[in-house]
Parts: sequence; structure tokens; C-alpha cells
Amino acid sequence: MIDSHCHLGIDDYKEDIEGALNRARQANVSHILTVACSYDQIPDLEKMLEYPDVYGAFGIHPEYAEKYQPQQKLELFFQNPKIVALGEIGLDFHYMPETKDLQKKVFIQQLEQAINLKKPVIIHTREAEEETIQILKDISSQGERLEGVMHCFTGSQKLAEAALSLGFYISASGVITFKNASDLRDVFKCIPPDRLLIETDSPYLAPVPLRGKRNEPSFLPKILETLARIKGVEPFDLSKITTDNFNRLFLKRNNNEN
Repeated sequence: MIDSHCHLGIDDYKEDIEGALNRARQANVSHILTVACSYDQIPDLEKMLEYPDVYGAFGIHPEYAEKYQPQQKLELFFQNPKIVALGEIGLDFHYMPETKDLQKKVFIQQLEQAINLKKPVIIHTREAEEETIQILKDISSQGERLEGVMHCFTGSQKLAEAALSLGFYISASGVITFKNASDLRDVFKCIPPDRLLIETDSPYLAPVPLRGKRNEPSFLPKILETLARIKGVEPFDLSKITTDNFNRLFLKRNNNEN
């Protein structure tokens, strides 16, 4: 299985990288996609790409919208075949509602950059469902080819349906294991298997029964097992499906093999 989104080796999640990767391998997690969210994190990401089982993604998280530099030329950086996506990018009105307009502007600019770079996008959205979908629809209505994933999905049925209609994937995190997440589990019942991904978003959101611990890629099987129960399939079968989905979304342009 593949952890389609984590932050291993980035910022304050640099401790025991070798141990975390070894534990992931022992848990049958063959690859991880580690994500950098600000310019300062690029050196961390480059170091992580030296590991053979690590892919990378980079984008300016809405938290850092004020630091976005549209003139920053990153074409050479994105030519690295192990940089498989632009993200995570999007909108977050929970903590930073005062920067809504700036977030929207930066989000649109990065979506356009992803189209030019021919990279899929990793979308972060929190308390901004309507605005996120409207921007994605506006971009798609221009005839631009845009692919990506709604990462760590905790949204509504409406958001899931809108994302699926645009051809996006939906990623399940440890949140689906939480006791109070019954509505979210109901949403995942309706998502087609060929549009599912799994992720830890580590070091955050450790799944049950590991809540309270620092999350890491080796915890991914707990998420897979819960999602398999939701979908009524065997974990092994779902592992293959989500791995195939990851390869189709992120690796097909690079001709990489899992």
C-alpha cells in the first residue's frame, strides 16, 4: 500500500526518519508521498527524495499564502520525476478567515501553475467548500486539464460529489476511524473504489486505536482496514485498488513504476 500524503522529514517531523521508513516497510507500506508546504521546506523535501521509496510534492499551503511568490521559478524543481504533484494548496477559512481573498488568488495562481507544469494537485480545504469547488469548476470550464485529490477528506457529501464530477480522487485519513466520524464514513460508502486513496497525513491525526501518538506511515494499515469495512471489501483488495489509483494519478506522466 502507499501512503499518499504525509509530512515525514519536513520541519518538526525530522526525527527518526530511518526508523519511520523501516516501520512503514514492515507494515507493507511500499512508498510514501511526503509534502512540503512552504519555500523554507524545500531543502527538507529534497533530502527526503534521496530515499528510494519516497515521492514528493510541493505547494504553498493557504497558511503561507502571504509568502507566495508568483515570480518564483520552480520549473527545474518540478522536472524532478520524483516530484509528482503540486500541493498541498487550497483554502482554509478556519484559522485565517481574514486572508480569504488572498488565499483565493494564490490558489488560482497555483492551479494555473499546475496546469502549465502538467502536474496533478493536492487540495486542502477547510470551512471553504463552496469557494473551493467554484474555483475548481471555473478552472475546468476554461477547458484546462486539471487532475488531483481532495486530501484528508472530511467534507460533505456535496463536496465529494462535486469533486468526483470534476474527476478528482478522494483520500481517506485516520479521521474515518474516529468515533464521532459516522457521517464521514457514510460519505465514503458512496465514493467509487477507483477514486479512493489512503493517507496518514502524519504526524497528525493518528488513527484509532493509536490516537494520542505521533502519527506515521506505518499506521496506514489501520486506515486501510477501516476503509475496507466501510466499502465491504477485503483489505488486500482495497490495498491493490488504492495503489493502482495512486499510480494512475501521480506516476503515469513520469513513467515511474511502483
